[in-house]
Amino acid sequence: MLRFVVRRFLGGVGVLWGVVTLVFIIGFVIPINPARVIAGRNAPLSVVRSIYRQLGLDRPLPVQYGEYLWHLVHGDLGVSYATNQPVSQALMQRLPYTLELVSLSVLGELVIGVGLAVIAARKQGSLGDGVASVVAMTGLTVPTFWFGLVLLYAFAYKFAFFPLGGVASASWVVLPAFSLAFTGAGFYTRIGRSSILDELNEDYVRTARAKGATNRRVLIRHALRNALRPVVTMAGLDFATLMGGVLVTEQVFGIPGLGTLSWTAILQNDLPMLEGVVIVVGAVIVVMTILTDVLYALLDPRVNLEATG
Repeated sequence: MLRFVVRRFLGGVGVLWGVVTLVFIIGFVIPINPARVIAGRNAPLSVVRSIYRQLGLDRPLPVQYGEYLWHLVHGDLGVSYATNQPVSQALMQRLPYTLELVSLSVLGELVIGVGLAVIAARKQGSLGDGVASVVAMTGLTVPTFWFGLVLLYAFAYKFAFFPLGGVASASWVVLPAFSLAFTGAGFYTRIGRSSILDELNEDYVRTARAKGATNRRVLIRHALRNALRPVVTMAGLDFATLMGGVLVTEQVFGIPGLGTLSWTAILQNDLPMLEGVVIVVGAVIVVMTILTDVLYALLDPRVNLEATG
């Protein structure tokens, strides 16, 4: 297991290095002059050139790349063009909100999706199966931002159970996390139901039943664990998708997370801030991918840890 984790870690470092390199190249080729952004539109050309030299942009590209990596290794992501705030400081202020929202959303998707999948698979063709399928399809077809607005109107404006927006209250995460969880749980329901039904037709399930195990015990203790393997893989991918895609939800609910920060950086041509968001999100995704691989291996003893690259 240790060798497996080390290999996955080294592979993740390689992926993150690729992301950093790509971010540096994109930042170099896009038509934005950082010196002009800092100096302002009406600044004299002499001032722009002075700032250009101070930023080291007149040096050879390999030298800039080396210094860029050196600063990153030491936790220095640069300084915001718009606010003159260290990028790492701004990211550490915003990252917890996005991590909390995404983590609870994925957890909610698992609880709702797997719960509906168990109900649907336990009594295939029954009323419960039909209701679970309808709920899953409803979640798949409803836009997340629209569902979020409905939740805000019903439970924040009409009845005031939750705040209308912002993060001042401890319950700020309930409505946005539920809006993401409900609209994403349908995938888990459909995949989980199919996977559970496949497992219930396996020989080991028939053997367990022949030994007198009840249907509930067979489902929970035997079939469900094996059926969760594709769900775990999907949850890891879903976490990665949400980390880079909660912008609209954060805007709807007024959450000062990484999505809102990246959108502001785009509007202000704040390249260091935008690059910092991409790198931090990439690092979180790499870590979650490694954890997903390890959890998958623990769930499935048939995975050959030594042979897996």
